[in-house]
Amino acid sequence: MREKWSSSTGFILASIGSAVGIGNIWRFPYIVGENGGGAFLIPYIIAVFLFGMPLMMLEFAMGRHFQSSVVPAFSRIRKRFRVAGFFIVLGMGMILSYYLVITGWVLAYSLFFISGISVPFAAFTASYYPLLFFLISGGITFFVVMAGVRQGIERLAKLLIPLLFGMLLLLLAYSISLPGAVQGLEYYLTPDFERLADPLVWTAAFGQAFFSLSVGFGILLTYGSYMRDEKIAKSAGIITVSDLLVAILAGVMIFPLVFSFGLDPAAGVQLALVALPLIFQEIPLGIFLGAVFFLLLFFAALTSAVSMLEVPVATLIDYYGFERKKAAALASLLIILAGLPSALSYTALKLQLFGTPLLDLNDFAFGTIGLIVAGLILSITAGWFLDHRIIFKEIGGSSKMQKLFIRIIKFFIPVILFINLLVRLITPG
Repeated sequence: MREKWSSSTGFILASIGSAVGIGNIWRFPYIVGENGGGAFLIPYIIAVFLFGMPLMMLEFAMGRHFQSSVVPAFSRIRKRFRVAGFFIVLGMGMILSYYLVITGWVLAYSLFFISGISVPFAAFTASYYPLLFFLISGGITFFVVMAGVRQGIERLAKLLIPLLFGMLLLLLAYSISLPGAVQGLEYYLTPDFERLADPLVWTAAFGQAFFSLSVGFGILLTYGSYMRDEKIAKSAGIITVSDLLVAILAGVMIFPLVFSFGLDPAAGVQLALVALPLIFQEIPLGIFLGAVFFLLLFFAALTSAVSMLEVPVATLIDYYGFERKKAAALASLLIILAGLPSALSYTALKLQLFGTPLLDLNDFAFGTIGLIVAGLILSITAGWFLDHRIIFKEIGGSSKMQKLFIRIIKFFIPVILFINLLVRLITPG
């Protein structure tokens, strides 16, 4: 018998955990600042509700109807589509293989601050500690998923998601009390409406919405297969608003810190792992605040990593008949082996290709291009080949809303994703 979420709350928290990741906390503020400040929030909110939320509802509907994960669901639409399902599962595994490396970095800095140890990022990556913490992160993710939907994934989400919001609010309260808070918030939220005429700003908004909500990857389809009778539209709305709230609050937390201490708001990973640790080492209560900040990042990363691992694990269970423990062990082993080159690219070994770390190359190939292609596959397969009565039965609503929903899935989303794909290929940096 297929395992189910124990409650609607558990399902929603687990789905929020899959959506809220490291990118919400350190990537979103940078994207906002780079694309017109507060004005960027206009296309972003449009993208989230007109693009991201319909894809989320589609995945939940497919998962609950077929009561199975990605490959079996695609196979039941058309047998030949199972190849497309395997592509999505393989891509998800490759993304997790390097995402665990970054999760390991964040875990390491959490422990450094809890222990009161100062370790510069350059010294950290010059050692083999990144490899060790990559393996530890992979191990933690394995044990959570091995424990099952209720005892592993759901229990973790119920514990960490409230903690994540609490930590975010604590850091936000400190951040807005700093002398440079006003300047930081002005940079973050002051709208430059002229930027709305730039199509690249809109492309960035739709791209960020796609990545932030974890839609199109098969994660939410898999989670949807464990649903009971939850209302899909209502659940998707709560998850979407929660993810949006975390992203916006993260900016309110980050930019006052950036401006108060004269940091570069466009520093990205360097900001989180190089500049901020130095600041936390110097300020009053900095060791405590640094520990909270990196634990916040680790909790966000872990809940996302768990959701990624569940995609190949559920495939092994549903399609090949594996028992969960064996499925989790095999999937984790293969993903860790695939992630070793990425883990070693930021160690003393410095594995690179064409002067670029292998982790960065994997991120572009799978985490950018691969995910967009996966989203195209999902929207086209469901929009053009899945019986629409199945979708209507699952999502409910009026006939007018259902027709609008199908038009969005069939035409609007594939066009937006295709444009994003072209932009990413033309401007990979």
